[in-house]
Amino acid sequence: MRRGEGSSSIARPTADPVCRGRRLALLVLAGANLALLLTVAGSLSALADVLAPFSGHLVGVGLSAIVALIARRRVPLILAAGGVLSLAVHVWLGLAGCCRAPGPTLQSPLAIEAQASTEHLTVLALNTWHRLGDARRLERYLEAAPADVILLSEFGPNKRPMLARLKEAYPFQVDCAERWSCALALLSRRSLTASGVGPLGADREAGACDPMPDFVWAKVEGSLTIIGAHVHRPSRDPWLHRRQMSALARFLRTIDGPLVLAGALNTSPWSNAFRHLRAATGLVPTRTLMPSWPAWPLALPQVALDLMLVSSDLTVAAAGTGPAVGSDHLPVWAQIDRRPTARERGPSPSRKLASRLAAAGPHLSGELLGDFGGEQVGAGHLRR
Repeated sequence: MRRGEGSSSIARPTADPVCRGRRLALLVLAGANLALLLTVAGSLSALADVLAPFSGHLVGVGLSAIVALIARRRVPLILAAGGVLSLAVHVWLGLAGCCRAPGPTLQSPLAIEAQASTEHLTVLALNTWHRLGDARRLERYLEAAPADVILLSEFGPNKRPMLARLKEAYPFQVDCAERWSCALALLSRRSLTASGVGPLGADREAGACDPMPDFVWAKVEGSLTIIGAHVHRPSRDPWLHRRQMSALARFLRTIDGPLVLAGALNTSPWSNAFRHLRAATGLVPTRTLMPSWPAWPLALPQVALDLMLVSSDLTVAAAGTGPAVGSDHLPVWAQIDRRPTARERGPSPSRKLASRLAAAGPHLSGELLGDFGGEQVGAGHLRR
């Protein structure tokens, strides 16, 4: 009896690591699944959007936990390898389309009114990072950037002097870089028929005192509207992020014609706020899996925070990311063209008219309606 008890006591330590590894794998799998479920939870959507940018990582970790459960051995090593592989895949997704942006199409304007077009408009968006110290590196990149239109965010008073030096390369400019609270700029090689800066207006859900982001906009050689915005980060205040994204969606619904939205929206293709934006506006991303952050001190992007979306009457010929230029974000770019057959975006004409009238109050302030004859005006020209 003692000999049998002794053999049992000897076998127990051998079985314990297997049990501990199995429990660890089950715990990791349950945690990953719970986090993924939270990202699609309706009532918790604001908090879930903090986790949403890491949905791809959660999937990778969950798959590695399943492999560990099957293998039953070396569980910590398998889980660590799965995490590293997930990070590597996101780096590859972010850099696969890097640094090969096509040259600008300066020969002729985008035939935005035509039923078919072979011309492209290259749009580039970059969060330049308030903390950026190497402004000269950024300026050299912008001077030679292969883009027709550039949208810059976190472009504040410390960077505004470079606009004058970029005037030769980008003669058409509109910005609010003199204010840290706005810090946006739009630079164009193409002529602008109208442009301006304005606030999105108070969100009706939040009240008049809730801070809403500014936006910069321009109509490029016809009816194509390009809008740049910078939305509050959900990790700082998820509820403010959701309200700002909702206000942005309502505002975009009031804009007729071809539309491009770009900038540091601080959301991801898997977030509730992003899905709401797409459902409310009909906009589609130029590319879904395109991580752009972080890009400093090394370009190892993991999260798609910088997005570009276009209306259904536009098509995307190519899209990708640019090289690291000293910011913690990579530039994102897209070649945009007109679809051969245009479809109306958004609601029916009668509903669209009603939405325009309902939205006119918060968006068309006295400041924005001034000087209709000038180049830099408010949001009045966004509606035809």
